[in-house]
Amino acid sequence: MRPALQRLRALGDPHRYDGGALEHAVARARLPLDRRWYAKAGALDALRELGTSVAAAAPAATGPRVVVSSLRAWSTHAAYESVIALALQMRGARVALLTCGGGQPICEMGWARRAHPRPCDRCSWFTGELAAGIGLEHVRLADHLPWGADARQAPLTLDAARGRDLSAAWFARSSKPERAPEGVAVVRDFGVSTAGVQAAIEPILDRLRPQILFSLNGLFDAERAIRAAASVRGVRVPTYEMAARDGALVFGQRSDAPDMDTTVVWERIRDRPLTAEQRAAIEHLLADRVRGVGREVYFDAVDADLAIPPGAQVVTAFTNLSWDSSLMHKDVAYPSMFDWLAAMVRSVEGRPDVVLVVRVHPGETRWGTREAAADELRARVGATLPANVRVVGPSDPTDSYALVDRSDLVCVYASTVGLEAATRGVAVAVAGDTHYRGRGFTHDVSRHDELAALLAAPPGRLDPATVDLAHRYAFTFFFRTMIPFGLVATDGPQVTRVPARAEQLAPGADPYLDLLCDRILDGEELIVPDALALA
Repeated sequence: MRPALQRLRALGDPHRYDGGALEHAVARARLPLDRRWYAKAGALDALRELGTSVAAAAPAATGPRVVVSSLRAWSTHAAYESVIALALQMRGARVALLTCGGGQPICEMGWARRAHPRPCDRCSWFTGELAAGIGLEHVRLADHLPWGADARQAPLTLDAARGRDLSAAWFARSSKPERAPEGVAVVRDFGVSTAGVQAAIEPILDRLRPQILFSLNGLFDAERAIRAAASVRGVRVPTYEMAARDGALVFGQRSDAPDMDTTVVWERIRDRPLTAEQRAAIEHLLADRVRGVGREVYFDAVDADLAIPPGAQVVTAFTNLSWDSSLMHKDVAYPSMFDWLAAMVRSVEGRPDVVLVVRVHPGETRWGTREAAADELRARVGATLPANVRVVGPSDPTDSYALVDRSDLVCVYASTVGLEAATRGVAVAVAGDTHYRGRGFTHDVSRHDELAALLAAPPGRLDPATVDLAHRYAFTFFFRTMIPFGLVATDGPQVTRVPARAEQLAPGADPYLDLLCDRILDGEELIVPDALALA
C-alpha cells in the first residue's frame, strides 16, 4: 500500500493519539463504522443470543461468587471471557462481569488523555454492549475512578505500586519505555491509570465480595493492580492467555498464565514414557509448526546461503521481541537479551572455526519495535561486526528451522525455538528464565563463562535419551498444559464462531470446558489428563 494511502486510512484510528483537528474530525465521522466493526469482529449479536439462552436455562445461582474481568474491546479475548463467564453461570456460580468503562488516561487500547474521546468511545461502548447483551451483573471501574470516566480529568501524577511495567513497554514497543519518544509521559500516565484502577477496584471487591476473580494474563498493569487488591482480600485470581497451540488456552492458577509454570505437571510425569500415540501426536504437531500450521507464519522455508567456511561449527542465536511479556523480567545470566548477544559476539570474535548466526525475531517487522536487535547489538560491539558473525534480519524469509538444522548449538534467551531445537536433536543453551529451563535437556546458563565454554566447543547432537526427554516435555507443554477451546473460533481479530445455545455450555457438553470451569472453581492445577490430551 502506498504511504499516502496508508496515512489516509489511518486518519481517525481509535488507537492514534497524534494529529490535530483533522484527525479528531475524521475520528468523529468514522465512529459509527468503527463501532460496527467492533460489533462484527466481536460477534456481539451471537453472544447476545447466547446470553439470552443461558439466562433462560441457568440453574439457581447458589455457587461461589465469581468476577470475570473483561476490560478491553479485544474481540477474541472478550469472546473467551464471555463464554467462560456464561459457562460458570451454567454451573450455578454467581457471576459478575468487570469492565473498564473508560477514563484511564492511557491503556493498551490507546492514549485517551491525548486522543479523547478515543479509544474509550469505541472500547467502553463495546464492552458495555457486550455486558448488557449477555445479561450478567455488570460493574465498571470507570464508576469508581477518582476523576470519573473522562480521561482528561485525570491528574498528571498519582502514586501507584510499581510492578513489571509491561503495559508501558508494550505500548512504547521498548523494554525501556521511558527512553522512547514521549516515553516519560507514557510511563507517567500508566502510573496514573494504575493508581486509578487500584482505587476503583477496592469498593467493587468490597461490595461484591467474590471468592474468585478470573482475569486475562495477570501481567498488564490494570490486571496486576486488580489481582493485588483481590489477593489482599483472600480472593483467588486464576488467569488465562491464548496458547502457542492453535485454538487452545493456557491457564495459571497461582502464576501468571503466560509464564507457563510447568513445574507441577513435569514433576508428575517426567519419567513417564510416551505412548506410540502420544509420540505420533507430538511429532505431527512439531512438523505442523515447521510448515506454519497453528502458528504465525513468518518464513518461506528458504535455506539461506550463509557462506559457512568448510569445517566451521555453526552457533545460532534466536532473539525475542524486547518488549514482549515472554522476555520481561526473565534475565538470569545477563542484564538483558542485548547484553547476551553482545557477549556471544565478543566470545566468538577471532574464531574462524565458529560462525555465529543471529536470527532476529520477525516480529520486529510485523509488530514493530523501538529496540531493533541488530541496532542494539552494534551499539554494544561496534558498527562493524566480526567476520564470523551473520545477522539474519527480521524481514529475511530464511526459515528458522533450516537454521536450527544447520546448527551445532542453538542459543536462546526465552524463545520456544529452543525447545523445538532439542526435539530435533540439537544442543540448546538457555540464558533466560524460560519455562523449559532446568527440565533436563538444555544447557542452562547462569554465568557467562558457562556460555563461553559452550561457544568454544559447541556440543553438537544430543544423545537419544535426551532427545526423548525433550519430546516428553514438548508433549507435556503442548498437550497437557494447553487446553483446547473449540467453542470459540477466530480468524485473526475476527471471532467467527461462538456457541449458539446454553446446552453447549452445560456440564457434560464439552469435556474441555468442564475441565477449565472445574479448575476455576476448585483451585486445583489445570493439567489435561491423558484421556483428553489426544481426544
